[in-house]
Amino acid sequence: MDKRIMTKPFHGKVCIKDGSEKIFISKKNIIMFEKNGRKIDVICEEKCFSIYGSLNNIEEKLKSKHFFRSHQSYIINLQKLKKIISTDYENYLVLEGTDRKALVTRTREKKLYDQIEVL
Repeated sequence: MDKRIMTKPFHGKVCIKDGSEKIFISKKNIIMFEKNGRKIDVICEEKCFSIYGSLNNIEEKLKSKHFFRSHQSYIINLQKLKKIISTDYENYLVLEGTDRKALVTRTREKKLYDQIEVL
């Protein structure tokens, strides 16, 4: 099955191709993209999709201030960010709408603070 993601700048939806179907998803409903082997899991509020591709390609196509590359394996929706948890071994992000956590590197965490207001 050929699965890909398409998006255009300044539009509120992305299109995921799934064989003969094209599924339109609102960007605000996407929680994160997670690399899973050779596939990318698109974690949404209601469903999870698996597509072929690279996070680099998705990051380039999204070009949105609402999405952030937190780690080589994750792109998160900043509007879904609840908190950052730091341990001795790793830092990870807790996101609304899913039990999955996204890793964040220390360097990316610093860049994250540049993108959001810190009080």
